[in-house]
Amino acid sequence: MTAPQTLDERPHRARVARLVALFAALACACSPRAQRPPNLVIVVLDTLRPDHLGCYGYERDTSPNLDRWAAQSVLFENAQSAAPWTAPSLISLMTSLYPSVHGVASFWEPGQMNERVTTLAEVLSERGYWTAAFTDGGYAKAQFGLGQGFRTYPLNKGDLPGEHASNLEEPSRLRPNVERTLRWLDEAQDQPFFLFFHTYEIHGPYQPPAEYVQRFRPQWDPAAEHAQLERVRREWSESKSIDAAGLRLLLAHREHCAAARDLDLEGLGQKMKELGVGAVEPERMQFWRDLYDAEIRHTDFELARLLERLDSPELRDNTVVVFVSDHGEGFGEHGNVGHGSVLHEENLRVLLMLRAPGVSPARVKELVRTIDVMPTALDLLGARDTKLALQGRSLAPLFNGQSLPNEPSFSHALSQVGRESRLWSVRDGAWRLVWDNELGAGRLYNLERDPQELRDIAAEEPQVAERLLGLMRAQCEVDARFFDRASGPIRAEYEFDSGTLDELAELGYVHGDEGAIQIVPRGLERPRYCGQ
Repeated sequence: MTAPQTLDERPHRARVARLVALFAALACACSPRAQRPPNLVIVVLDTLRPDHLGCYGYERDTSPNLDRWAAQSVLFENAQSAAPWTAPSLISLMTSLYPSVHGVASFWEPGQMNERVTTLAEVLSERGYWTAAFTDGGYAKAQFGLGQGFRTYPLNKGDLPGEHASNLEEPSRLRPNVERTLRWLDEAQDQPFFLFFHTYEIHGPYQPPAEYVQRFRPQWDPAAEHAQLERVRREWSESKSIDAAGLRLLLAHREHCAAARDLDLEGLGQKMKELGVGAVEPERMQFWRDLYDAEIRHTDFELARLLERLDSPELRDNTVVVFVSDHGEGFGEHGNVGHGSVLHEENLRVLLMLRAPGVSPARVKELVRTIDVMPTALDLLGARDTKLALQGRSLAPLFNGQSLPNEPSFSHALSQVGRESRLWSVRDGAWRLVWDNELGAGRLYNLERDPQELRDIAAEEPQVAERLLGLMRAQCEVDARFFDRASGPIRAEYEFDSGTLDELAELGYVHGDEGAIQIVPRGLERPRYCGQ
């Protein structure tokens, strides 16, 4: 037991304490600011394909603020996502594991990642970082495993039973997300922090403010067009009567406004056949591209305040900032629109740019993966842990002029109920092999000669196809070892509440009565060829 202090001891100990505090203060005052670990900010712009940004060569003026930021960053021209939809892609970003390892892959209910998996937020939280995530909900919610390691992960309206947030009801929901992020940054100045910011704004349904649409469709008259749409909608609802022009108008606006999305679709498919109206007609695809570009320009404008804050003197020289997208978006390139159904560039090529203290701006042409973001960030923060089971690698040597050996990129986990493992893709340099697990066959493309991936040359290049198939077989074995070491079965007991179902329906993930069906999540099946 400690002896009680005497009256004579107390002043002496008080003087010692004051001296210790003085020396500590002097040490802090003399220490350079660089000794504090850098902050990390990861901004995910959902559904953004990079070839619609000026910094990636797009001719339209969609992204002036992001373009200025890119000029100060390392921009990766060929970054590939591990999956073509949000839930598995974000988990891969934050764990450096492929979907067949972390298991968050089944559509539409992906389950909850096993807690054995170590996330980027957990690593940094253990090192004393303040960690916060501000997302737009949907598949970027904490419940799928993204919440592991985050101290702050606030709810949206869509996270509460009976309520939901969507582009349709809140076309500027990006703004309040930026505002709460800026408020949090005001409170996080005295310690290193990791901020994860995500927005669904670019994701369909595309409903940017009209002035942004008119930048790309100057003659567009939204009032007149919606008046005509309402007449078509009323005639269809009352008498199931519609002509080809009305049907095309209705289909075009299904990615734009509630008047078309809420319509009873029964019979429209047959009408399309009768009237010769195609699913991916050029005029409709152009309308959607215009809306999509308007969403990008709107997002770019709303992000300006966040960019300004990240560029402030107190953050600029001590913060690593990563901009990335989780997947892209298709406009009929392979007979599909949206994302999740194909494993081609329109879905898999993503935005990736990084700005860090002491790192010079550059453009990197080498193939990189979103699973490389976590090890790269840890390297730049001085937080590398060789015990972590990561499937990506640090790209930091590229910033010093060094080269890295070529690494292939693997993608899978479709957003198709019961068919998540039907297609698997490997990209190696200019080559891509898309393996159809149901058919037991692959399609081969050379992106240098055929950047749109329209000509299958597997029969002409059988040796290349077999080599890439061999890489996929080997990767399957690697995934199995990582699953045993770093992951485990997902939790399958999670059930969506009504608010979440409403939100996912507004985002286009759940249709009709699917929301009433409880689907038990499945672990992602590995291709049959793994055992061959």
